[in-house]
Amino acid sequence: MDKSQIPEVTYFDSVVRTKVVKTHISLTFIYKALAIGLSYLLVPLTINYLNIEQYGIWMTLLSVMSWVAFFDIGLGNGLRNKLAEAVSLNSIKLARTYVSTAYLAVTLIALLFFFILILALPFTPWDKIFNTASVTNTELLKVVFVVGFFFLFNFVLSLCNQMFYAYQEASLATLRSVLLNLFALIAIYVLIHHASGNLLYLGICYGLSMVLSNLILIFYFFKKHSTVIPSKKYIELGKIREIAFLGVKFFIIQIAVLVIFATDNMIITQILGPAEVTSYNVVFKLFSVITIVHGIMIAPLWSAYTDAYAKGDTNWIRNTLKKLNLLMIPIMIAVSILIVFAKDIINIWVGPEIEFPCLLAVLMGVYVIISVWNNIYAYFVNGIGRITPQLYSAIIAGLINIPLSVYFAKSLAMGINGVILGTIVSLFLFAIIGPIQTYYIVKINVFEQEGSGCE
Repeated sequence: MDKSQIPEVTYFDSVVRTKVVKTHISLTFIYKALAIGLSYLLVPLTINYLNIEQYGIWMTLLSVMSWVAFFDIGLGNGLRNKLAEAVSLNSIKLARTYVSTAYLAVTLIALLFFFILILALPFTPWDKIFNTASVTNTELLKVVFVVGFFFLFNFVLSLCNQMFYAYQEASLATLRSVLLNLFALIAIYVLIHHASGNLLYLGICYGLSMVLSNLILIFYFFKKHSTVIPSKKYIELGKIREIAFLGVKFFIIQIAVLVIFATDNMIITQILGPAEVTSYNVVFKLFSVITIVHGIMIAPLWSAYTDAYAKGDTNWIRNTLKKLNLLMIPIMIAVSILIVFAKDIINIWVGPEIEFPCLLAVLMGVYVIISVWNNIYAYFVNGIGRITPQLYSAIIAGLINIPLSVYFAKSLAMGINGVILGTIVSLFLFAIIGPIQTYYIVKINVFEQEGSGCE
């Protein structure tokens, strides 16, 4: 970005940006409350349709399939920043070029991984991967194929989420979760009354729910922003490199995040068995209320930081970061309350058959506090594209996470407590680096406008 392109920041810019952020935070709270309510209904309903072990397999499969979201080599996040810049500068043609080119690239990636999935399916011992004897390898193969297909299809469709964020319409991405959970809830309710517990049927229904929810919102978005509808006339292969320049760094961070957050279920499955995954996930889901609520509040800020940085609005960013730091006080109080009443809440919510050690609730609370703290600074540096320190800390965290989790869980006989402890230790590095880097940028560097703002 050339300095001459940077519009002069005005009080009006700050007021409008703050109003947009507050509006979408409010809408996201409403949508997220609905999504959470529906997701919490899904847990006992799904367990009722399957059984404890099958549910553990299902949750492990979903966590593995969630890796699909990282296959875009960072193009989604790269598009988010570049599109937000183009929108901020009112460059509609450039915005449409970014969108069209990104859709082509992501579609080609999805086709490549679908081909790999087809080749790998027959030669993979799925019953050993999921450590189960109650479900045959043949049945698991079918389930993985169906769920894999839908996740890859959804991988292309969900690129619209990055466009929602780029246009500072973050609440629409949350509305997708409401629709997904609603459709899934209806589908599982029908399954309970018309079919016995079957992972394949569940996979089909869940996949269709994902696709339908995305299609509805894609139609809405492009009806509202018709000027950026993808077109082959606007595809410029050279823009892939421009998007990927920043995107590759995001991709490496995503891989590290994948290792840190998406391998817990697999580690537990291999070391302790799939039944333990259910207990771990129920406790995790309880404490995730905090990270979800905090995520609602900061979701619109990524692209708002991009807009503010592009316009040199230092004061707005500084004030926003101060407010987020003060918010840590009520968050820590809420986490403490959850730790004390975790067993009682889970007994009422799911039932007394879900047992877990008290230490797991304490460690899950520590994990939530560190995650929230890290996200305050991660969203800022992500929004302005200065992600090199985060990149290095993420690589280190990703490398040590699995060995630490296995060591704590198996060698020190800490069980599922050890798995979350390994995650906590892995996240601690950025908890120190993130605030230091942010202080340097905001207080000392004062937003030097270098190129596009990427390091």
